[in-house]
Amino acid sequence: MKKKFTFLALIASFNLAANYAHPITPAYFKLWHLDSAMFGYAFAVMSLGMFLGSPFFGELAKSINARILMAGGSIGYSLAQVLFALGHTPGIILWGRLLAGIACGAFFVGALTYIANTSLADERGANLTLNATVQTVFGALGYFIGGIIGSFDLMWTFSLQIVQLFVTGILFYFLLVDDLANPEKLNLKKACQSLTFIPRLAPKDAPLSRLLWGLLGVSVLTFLGYTAFDQSFNYYLKDVFDLSSSYNGTFKGAVGLISLVANMTFGMFLVKKTDLKRSTPVILGACALFMGAVLFSPNLLIFFSLNLVFYAFYAVSVPMVQDLITNQATPKTQSTVLGFYQASQSFGRIIGAFIAGILYDLNNLIPFSLGAVSFLIAALVIQFLKKS
Repeated sequence: MKKKFTFLALIASFNLAANYAHPITPAYFKLWHLDSAMFGYAFAVMSLGMFLGSPFFGELAKSINARILMAGGSIGYSLAQVLFALGHTPGIILWGRLLAGIACGAFFVGALTYIANTSLADERGANLTLNATVQTVFGALGYFIGGIIGSFDLMWTFSLQIVQLFVTGILFYFLLVDDLANPEKLNLKKACQSLTFIPRLAPKDAPLSRLLWGLLGVSVLTFLGYTAFDQSFNYYLKDVFDLSSSYNGTFKGAVGLISLVANMTFGMFLVKKTDLKRSTPVILGACALFMGAVLFSPNLLIFFSLNLVFYAFYAVSVPMVQDLITNQATPKTQSTVLGFYQASQSFGRIIGAFIAGILYDLNNLIPFSLGAVSFLIAALVIQFLKKS
């Protein structure tokens, strides 16, 4: 993989900055007396932006080098956070979230495309695992840093995030190399047609197409479940236990360390040494088990412990699902598949965040149940696909 260390360092910087604001968002919404469902709506709108943008950028990735997409995504996210930080009304906040989602669509499609285009076939799975590990670990560290800074002043957190995202975007453009040897002629009409979500990924191979769509469905379910769980968890700590943002950040920092160990040992072993169609359902089933167990936590210590185990299994599952989907792509359809994989993530996030925001008002434990059921169904779907 070309410029691997530089790429991973910049991925780390982006994920650090992108997560600074997450632990302070509940306090930010409460500061402006916004409805408790707002945390779900805001994340759902951001995910909508990613959902709309990802297939579009997947098509553009055939003509535009991935470093440009990552640079534009990082800088665009920085500018969108200005709106989020200064917007004290639901309308402005949601516009900022939508633009942030579109920018993230460009960034994450660019990152996956860069890995796919610059990795040898036998190292792609390992590089996807490294990328997912860096995202998880430094995303968690970003939670920790943002939570600590936000306990002093919320605007300090936003300011650091905006500056770091902007600088990181510039570095992506100048420090990485081109990944396209023979870029296609830019076709904006075709890219815009991808927004209809009717791609022809394998027109002459119906079984492959059905398998691919089934795996994209698994991606939707896992991100639906994770988002319903994670967004509710963040708000739950503030709403039920009245813990400061520093507690949220500290916990996510611990998640990062555990995820690092889990992915670099157990996760790497699974990707390299096992049949993912057999091992992935087991990992997704474990996610469902520990997420469901959270519902029966008798005290805060056990609540935190079960959550840590869930996050570790979830971190391991992400590159496994990514690799299963990426393996279904041909060189010709690779960028399109990655764009729609990113869109499937976003679609799951939209549903998960929106439903979590509504269900949380009814009962603050229902979103956790929804998450567990989603992971269980995802495991069963792969079991079914394995036999087809």
